[in-house]
Amino acid sequence: MSHPVHAHINSDLLWSKIMETSKFGGLSEPQGAMNRLALSDEDQQARKYFIAYAEELGCDIQIDAAGNIFAIWRGQDSQVLRPDLPPIGMGSHLDTQPLGGRFDGILGVLAALEVIRAVKESGTVIHRPLAAIDWTNEEGARFPAMCSGSGVWAGRKSISDLYALESLASRGTTFKSELQRIGYLGPIPCSHESPMKLSAHFELHIEQAPRLERSSNTVGVVTGVQGMRWLNITITGREGHAGSTILSERQDALVAASKLVLYVESEAKRVNGFGTVGFLKPRTESPNQVVGGVHLMIDLRHPENDILDEQEANFRSILQDLKRTNRISDFTFARSWVNPTVSFDSDALLCVRKAAASTAPGSWMDLISWAGHDSAETAHVCPTAMIFVPSKDGLSHTPAEWTDKEHWYV
Repeated sequence: MSHPVHAHINSDLLWSKIMETSKFGGLSEPQGAMNRLALSDEDQQARKYFIAYAEELGCDIQIDAAGNIFAIWRGQDSQVLRPDLPPIGMGSHLDTQPLGGRFDGILGVLAALEVIRAVKESGTVIHRPLAAIDWTNEEGARFPAMCSGSGVWAGRKSISDLYALESLASRGTTFKSELQRIGYLGPIPCSHESPMKLSAHFELHIEQAPRLERSSNTVGVVTGVQGMRWLNITITGREGHAGSTILSERQDALVAASKLVLYVESEAKRVNGFGTVGFLKPRTESPNQVVGGVHLMIDLRHPENDILDEQEANFRSILQDLKRTNRISDFTFARSWVNPTVSFDSDALLCVRKAAASTAPGSWMDLISWAGHDSAETAHVCPTAMIFVPSKDGLSHTPAEWTDKEHWYV
């Protein structure tokens, strides 16, 4: 900043925007529940709201081929000294889990617009433009690849692979067809190079863990993101009659999947990491039929990439043993999404630490993110850092998700 006037955040306005947008995908029960899946009608509504508010602030809207939305504020009356330079990006996501909360992702998107509003109305002079960003399909709950839009923008994922992704809920519904249906297949390339180059990327997010709350800190300076990967697995057995197929001769795919699910938990505990099976779908659903096929996905997370490799090999070995002993007939095993451990830029971290020390003296801490974020993708191509605010009881991806607005303000 090169002007003595300071921009002031309006926490009440930001709070009202969060509550207003919760109607897009908000469920009647349980209280606070959201279902705003990527590229759904509800996501479309939230996108329109974001664009309308950004245009009110004087932002130029750019939408790329992955549906990422960039709301760029280039200033007025010489308020931005170098409007020709790549903007400083502030981004997160608008999509939620199928039964998620009101703050995950959208806090960072709307807070970015609040920063632009505060800078604009205060007359604060800045060096280069600002951009508020909505990254497409961060959650991966509908189309199974987390941080899709930011990953393609960073050059780490293929736009053709992204377009071909099928919805977990409806076979044949692709990422590209839904982008087209809701009107957000943008005209510009999805790339960190021209025309949507960023000079840096910052992301405000709820912590989604209990460390800040338990340590009585209000700000987390995120130094990086632990490694993670999604494993897409199908197990093939043989259907049979529940009352007459001899147990020792069964190829019960659901029993095999259950063994694997329990092993995922024990492996996570062994390495002090995270392991989750949040998607499991049998091929048939009948109380008196042996299940002959199962599709499941494993979410693995750990700060050390070598340990993730070891766990992945162990899971494959379990399935190979089941096949060798004729408990299943076959299986497929593939990575659907991988993100190695990422460390954030030292200069960007220094900026966040200085701001934290100024606004929350004695009430901030460094920490690594256990959850995945779009910033883990942008960090590969531009200086990136994140800011965490506390999550009540460490809860997220649940209607009980909550963060006090006083923490947003800090």
